[in-house]
Amino acid sequence: MKTHLPIDEDMKELLDKIGARMAELKHPPLSDLSAEQSRYFYKEARTFFQKIEMNDMMIYNEKIESADHQIPVRIYQPASAEMLPVLVFMHGGGWVFGDLDSADSMCRYLAKHANCLIVSVGYRLAPEHPFPAALMDVLAVSEWAPQNISKWNGDPAQLAIGGESSGANLAAAAVHWLKDQGKQAFTMQCLLTPVLNHNFYTESYQSGYSFNLTKEKMEWFWNHYLSNQEQGKNPYASPLLAINSADLPPAMIVTVEYDPLRDEGKQYAEKLENSGVPVTYLYYEQLVHSFPNMIGQVNRADLAMIDLTNQLKILLRKNF
Repeated sequence: MKTHLPIDEDMKELLDKIGARMAELKHPPLSDLSAEQSRYFYKEARTFFQKIEMNDMMIYNEKIESADHQIPVRIYQPASAEMLPVLVFMHGGGWVFGDLDSADSMCRYLAKHANCLIVSVGYRLAPEHPFPAALMDVLAVSEWAPQNISKWNGDPAQLAIGGESSGANLAAAAVHWLKDQGKQAFTMQCLLTPVLNHNFYTESYQSGYSFNLTKEKMEWFWNHYLSNQEQGKNPYASPLLAINSADLPPAMIVTVEYDPLRDEGKQYAEKLENSGVPVTYLYYEQLVHSFPNMIGQVNRADLAMIDLTNQLKILLRKNF
């Protein structure tokens, strides 16, 4: 068994501050909270993350029509004289938390440093809208993007998809769905600390990590996302279970040391590689889940984001 380095001290200090605030608010056990109640504590915790501002960037809020509802998207357009590669991006939050605002700093950062157009997707949340509602929203945006993105200087021939955590799950599921339907719109996928399997028995799940994301939290998230446990075997919920992973877009997969999701991310990278899919696998020690949200406060998170964004910038252009 691998010996792990201690968690980054700056990161631990930040998490301790958040933990102290949750104690001050008398945060009850997650199992005692409804989804709506828990969103209050999520938003309060996020106030400890530094807001990132980027100059030389235009921001547009749009609505995409889909069946009986509208899907909000936020478009981040860096200043550029050239057509830009596009990344359709889904926020994290266990399918229960998060919105366009919670992903705002990360999207600004990625747009600026990877020099790409970002389309951030405000997909519907569980349990009000359980599986596969969020995925259907992502697929609707996937259909909309190639036809409309040139309006914001995005190149429809350079279209990637990605996300963080549960958002990465939706990105991975979308490329499987589109491949199975013969409608693949994307030529690259970027999966940051992805959720990939409804299974809690990997070594990283069993390690008892208590930093930010825990096994218990993931079980709670899955229980809100799925209408029943049998849905967890559906490869569009658990992309790691897909029978055929060949002919998927090249992938960049990011995992970190102190994350219950670490092992399934590595397993997925290996599965794609074994299926002939080009994979760039990045692993960062001493970091925890949601580290991209800690840029500007945790030096090791800053370094990891610089590295992965440099790699993303290259891959966005290499794969087209």
